[in-house]
Amino acid sequence: ESSIDAYINALKRGCRCVELDCWDGKDDDGEPIIYHGHTLTSKILFKDVIEACKKYAFEKSHYPLILSIENHCGIEQQEKMAHHLKEILGDNLYVDEPDQEANHLPSPEDLKCKVLVKAKRLPPNTVEGDYDETDAADDEDDERDDAKKKPAKIAKKLSDLVNYIHAVHFHGFDNPDSKYFHMSSFGESKTLKLLEDPESARKFVIYNTKQISRIYPGAMRQDSSNLKIMGPLTAGCQIVALNYQTDDRQNMLNAAWFAGNGSCGYRLKPEFLRKPEIEYFPTQPNGIKEKHRFPSMTLTLEIISGQHIPKPGGASEGEVVDPYIEIKIRGHEDDFSNEDNKKETQVVKNNGFNPVWKEEFKFHIKVPELAVLEMKVKDHSKSKRDLHLGSFALPIIYMQEGYRKAGLVDYAGKDLKPASLFLRVSKTFEN
Repeated sequence: ESSIDAYINALKRGCRCVELDCWDGKDDDGEPIIYHGHTLTSKILFKDVIEACKKYAFEKSHYPLILSIENHCGIEQQEKMAHHLKEILGDNLYVDEPDQEANHLPSPEDLKCKVLVKAKRLPPNTVEGDYDETDAADDEDDERDDAKKKPAKIAKKLSDLVNYIHAVHFHGFDNPDSKYFHMSSFGESKTLKLLEDPESARKFVIYNTKQISRIYPGAMRQDSSNLKIMGPLTAGCQIVALNYQTDDRQNMLNAAWFAGNGSCGYRLKPEFLRKPEIEYFPTQPNGIKEKHRFPSMTLTLEIISGQHIPKPGGASEGEVVDPYIEIKIRGHEDDFSNEDNKKETQVVKNNGFNPVWKEEFKFHIKVPELAVLEMKVKDHSKSKRDLHLGSFALPIIYMQEGYRKAGLVDYAGKDLKPASLFLRVSKTFEN
C-alpha cells in the first residue's frame, strides 16, 4: 500500500534519501504519480509527496535530503515534476551547478536544509528531445524487472535541477570520464559479486572515497524484505536502500549505524574509508594493514541484569518469560565471521521483571571503527521457537565505558521503555 504517511514516517526517523518511482498519471489533469511500477501498489500524486517532504524533510535533521527520482514519465509530466519541485520546495531546493573545478563533494554542513535531486541529466549542449536515454540505461541494471520501460527522453527543466547527485550508468571503476558528482546505483547481486572479489572490493572502496554509490534490493524481494546492509556500509557505500515499512533486523542495524550525531542521517566515515591511499579490504582477513594507526580492540562486556523485559509482541498476559541474550559483533567480515564474537547468556527461568545474569564476555574486534554490538533478548522455549523480546544495537565507537543502561527496542524502532539491560563496559585498544 503506497502512502504519503510512509514518506512522513521515514523522514521523521531521520531518513535522508527517499525514492520516488514516478509514472505518467492517466487522469484528465495529467499529474505525475508515484507507485512501484508493474505491481499492485496504490498510486499517490507526486506533488502530494513533495508537499510532505517540504513539511517534514528537516523536522528530524537539518542535513540535506536527497530525492532519488526513478523517472518513467514522458516529457510533459516531467516538466510538471520540475514545476512542483521548484514551486513547492522553493529556496529549500538546491539548484546551483556543481563546481567543475572542484574534486570532491561539499560537506553536508554546507547544504543544510537543502533538497538535492538525484536523477539523470541531459549531456551538455544537448537539445531537449534529441537525447535518447536507451543508450545510457542507469542503475536498474541486473535486478529490475525488464518490463519496466524507461522514457526515451529527458525534459530539460527536470535535468536542470540535477547537480551534485547526477545519476549515471556505471562504466567501471577506471572510467576516465567520471566526475565527483556522478553517482551510480548497484543491484544487490552485483554488489555481492564486487565485494566477494578482493581486487574489485578494494576498487569499490576507492570509488566510494570520491563518489556516491547507492545499493538497492534485488527484484526477488517482492515481499519488501531488506538486503543485508553491513557489507555495503563497511565498503564505504553511502546509500543502502531499505524498505522502512518492514520491521526487521536490517532497519534496526541501520538506525544503530546512524545513531551518532543525534540520528541526523549522516556520519563521518573512518579515515581508511575516506582516503584512498590507505590500504583497506572490506571482506578480506586482516582488512587493515596499518594496524599501528587503526589498532584492534578488546571489548569487555558484563551483562549484569535486565529490567521489565516485555512478553512476546508486547502482550500484557501470558506465561512469564525465560529470558536470555544473544550477543554478536557485526561489521567487518573479520569480526562478524569470528565465532568467538558470538556469545549467549544463560537462561533465567520465570523472571522478566528483574532477571540477573552477572556474566562477563570478551570480544576481540579487529576493525572497531566499523563494529556494531547487537544484543537480542529472547524467550527460551522447549519447542526451540524462541521469540524475540527486544534488542539493543550500537556502534562500538559510540559506547561509553563504565556502568550503562541499554534501552530495548523492537524491530520497528519502537522504544520498549522501561525495558532495559544493565551493563558494565570496558574498551582496551591493542597495539
